[in-house]
Amino acid sequence: MTISSGESKDKTNEYSWSTLQERLRASVVSICISFPIPFDTEINSMSYATGFVVDADQGIILSNRHVMGPGPSSHKATFFDNQELFLQPTYYDPEHDFSFFRYDPAELKGIEPKAIRLAPEKAHSGLEIRVVGNNGNEKMSVHQGELSQLDRNAPVYNRNSNGSYNDINTFYYQASTTSEGGSSGSPVVDIAGDAVAIKAGGNRAASNYMMPLQPVKYAFDYIRRGEIPPRGTLQVVFRHITHVQAEKLGLEAAAAASEGVCVDESTGVLIVHKVVPNGPADGVLQVGDIIIAVNSAAVPGFPELFGIVDAEVGRSISMRVFRKGQFITVHAMVQDLYEIMPTRTLNLGNCYLHDFSFQEAASGSASVTGVKISMDWNGMFPSYEIDQRKVIHAINFQPTPNLNAMIQVLRGIHRDQPLVLKVKDFRDPRDEAMFVTYFPQVIPPILMYTRSTATGFWAVEPVCGLLGAPEPKLGPELSGAYSQLTTNTDDSFASRIQQCMVCIETRPVCPANGQYTTRRSGTGLVVDPHRGLVLCSARLLPNPTSNISATFGAIQVNLTLAYMHPLYPVVFVKYDPAQLTAIIPDLGLFKPDNRLCVGDPVTLLAGTNSRLKQCAATVSGRQILTTTVCESCLDQVFINTERIILSPTPDPMEYNIGVICVDDQVRGVLLSLPECLHSTYTVKYVGLDIGLILPALSQLRASDIVPNSVRVLDVEFSRLSLATARAFGVSAHRLQDILHSAPEARSIFKVCRILHIRPTDMVSLEIGDIVLQVNRRNVEHIDDIACFDCDLVQLTIIRQGRELDLSIPTTPFRGANTNHIVYWAGMYFQQPYHTVLQQATRPVSNVYVFTFTDGSPIAMESFHRRMFVSEISKHTIHTLDDVVRVAKLVRDPNLVEFNKRVASNEKMISGIIPGRDVVIRIVKLNGEDVLKSFRTNDQYFPAWQLRRGPRIDDNWVLEEF
Repeated sequence: MTISSGESKDKTNEYSWSTLQERLRASVVSICISFPIPFDTEINSMSYATGFVVDADQGIILSNRHVMGPGPSSHKATFFDNQELFLQPTYYDPEHDFSFFRYDPAELKGIEPKAIRLAPEKAHSGLEIRVVGNNGNEKMSVHQGELSQLDRNAPVYNRNSNGSYNDINTFYYQASTTSEGGSSGSPVVDIAGDAVAIKAGGNRAASNYMMPLQPVKYAFDYIRRGEIPPRGTLQVVFRHITHVQAEKLGLEAAAAASEGVCVDESTGVLIVHKVVPNGPADGVLQVGDIIIAVNSAAVPGFPELFGIVDAEVGRSISMRVFRKGQFITVHAMVQDLYEIMPTRTLNLGNCYLHDFSFQEAASGSASVTGVKISMDWNGMFPSYEIDQRKVIHAINFQPTPNLNAMIQVLRGIHRDQPLVLKVKDFRDPRDEAMFVTYFPQVIPPILMYTRSTATGFWAVEPVCGLLGAPEPKLGPELSGAYSQLTTNTDDSFASRIQQCMVCIETRPVCPANGQYTTRRSGTGLVVDPHRGLVLCSARLLPNPTSNISATFGAIQVNLTLAYMHPLYPVVFVKYDPAQLTAIIPDLGLFKPDNRLCVGDPVTLLAGTNSRLKQCAATVSGRQILTTTVCESCLDQVFINTERIILSPTPDPMEYNIGVICVDDQVRGVLLSLPECLHSTYTVKYVGLDIGLILPALSQLRASDIVPNSVRVLDVEFSRLSLATARAFGVSAHRLQDILHSAPEARSIFKVCRILHIRPTDMVSLEIGDIVLQVNRRNVEHIDDIACFDCDLVQLTIIRQGRELDLSIPTTPFRGANTNHIVYWAGMYFQQPYHTVLQQATRPVSNVYVFTFTDGSPIAMESFHRRMFVSEISKHTIHTLDDVVRVAKLVRDPNLVEFNKRVASNEKMISGIIPGRDVVIRIVKLNGEDVLKSFRTNDQYFPAWQLRRGPRIDDNWVLEEF
């Protein structure tokens, strides 16, 4: 970098810092940012930043690249008088942290912003500055400081990140100011109000990093003319070092001067820091090369080097470098930097795929080839194999160097065919893996997003014919493979149990019932091979929208969700028995009559079809299971259930299901409990008597309709010792009666929590009530009062020392088997399930929003998750069908026209920014009413609904609307 003399300091006294805010307030805007989908270095999110007007006549606003983002986005500018305008994302630099937006000046009423002049020549060390922006989203915050270092290398904000954006190949300024989040994109101005830099980032030590305006001004001249600035690359990351550092590397000052380096007039030289494999400079430049001159011109800094590189796109340049004590001349072809910028992304089952970018390749020293997995929300690929650092290089042994090649490969694969993927970690080339996955049965719409270089907007279109028709059903010779694999001459009880164990994998389509979209795998137990019924833990399948598959030896079959038990962590799934000719043993080995008692010796069998673990254990206790409500997600809780405790304690993380046996009979099951991200459960598994599960299994065997007959008292019970019960007023006669009917009983049950508040005129239980009898029969176990199949039960209770007979209405247990999900404006609507109704103060409708997508329109307005919806745009909402009806009414009428104009590369689009303004009334769980408005975005958040019928064989069906 050339040393500045500092003579450009202000020579006029006509300006004052006290008038700065008044002079600039109309020109600085707050920008609300929405990244609706993950792309390249950015994840889907929303935030706030700053921009400033640099051309008032054309409506051009300057901000940071990380404010615009390289992918699909939505930006709304708020001027100082609170006028809001949606912005056109005109241009972002492929390398450097700046971007240009446009607005239509004619749409701005009552104010006339003045352009802030770009004056990079005025920057010098010691210059007093002000950072004028929206610090912490507070409009027009002004922070003072002083420019100090002008030739620092670009800061690295995320050293351990998964490819997050960092600027390269440019100088940065450093200044100590107090500006923080929200001030990205702020003008760094002198006393005259001219911009000398743009705020880009900072650290916790109050050091802020400002990007110089030389690259900005170069691009700005092209943007004002409606052109794209030429940008070249060698796919090399350069760093700036001082002359002292260069001497330590062998470049003496005299030798450098003899080659034309102005040692006394510059602060240092450029050195090769990283060479991207297979790029134009691979094999030409080496790490550690010191750049002396390019095309015979001295390059003391980044502006001089890239002034030449940008002017020589598509041509060869000569470079004089110092390498290993010698000066040599090398040649390299300058590549067009835009060629290695991804401009398309494929949404395949909510897995976002795009060409691997130079920005991420440079961060990990990987070549610019392959298809990057930006995000995999619904578990399209195994979560233990895939993260945001993985790049797909082949599918089914066919190379996928780019997205076009991948699409061609996918078009030739049947929907039911396995996908063999070869992936690499771009941060660690040694981390290479191959694995198998399958297309889910149900996936959201497959969409292609394509960026228009002329407008900056993204056109969206459905992708047809990507998934071929399902393959024909397996013939007997293939489906019989399972029989051959599982044929075992050992006819022991343990062997029969092992043959009934199958590997199950679940991949949710969308969030539901308090659960997000985590892919899970584990073991299930075939309990009826004639009906194709498989028992598994709710930990394996906590989300009812899951795509479910099971592996039977050498083949994989799809399953449907048959029944999620409302009270116990038990799930039944179903496969089509006609798909298999395998002989799976029928476990007619259940012994439901007798409960397991403390002290009973048992055998625990757990494992998979290929591995069985068998261990002896003893029933060491029986305890009431209590799981608490997670306030973050309100997932299903399990109460009023007595769990079996085994000794020694089994490892719940090794297997998610086990069979508790006595004398070659199944007497219970061991199931792992579901967990959410915020789970604090200390109990990881629960042992259940088989008698609790058999009623549901019997219904599934007898009918094709999903059972829906469980009713509860909506209270939580706790165990009370007999001695304590006497203090509550239970008579000695009652205690003797209980002991006579159930000799092993050593406690009775008391109401400890009311789960759902009933109307005051309705007879109901109260906290402290002790339940003695149900329908004139003594309560011997918690199972006697956990659930019912009738609308009214007769209870004999003790309340405040008095014995009472009451008729108590039961409540249907709602929502365990959710069958309808609506997705609109980024929100997931469903019927409220039982846990939600227990927590809600005022459930005003049958429409509940569990969560919404980050970066969605609703997220931009800081909405609450977990809410009821009662009204949308003056339309009353009672049911999910009402949501669908209203969503159709407020569909964006401009969307088709908008996509046509984007695809045709029109230079400026005004008046048809996608979306409709909508007002929504919600009620939070605490009963508080909230009325808010937002703008829909059907472009990035197309509406759809999931439905499944009432039969256990019915699968989810996705319908766009």
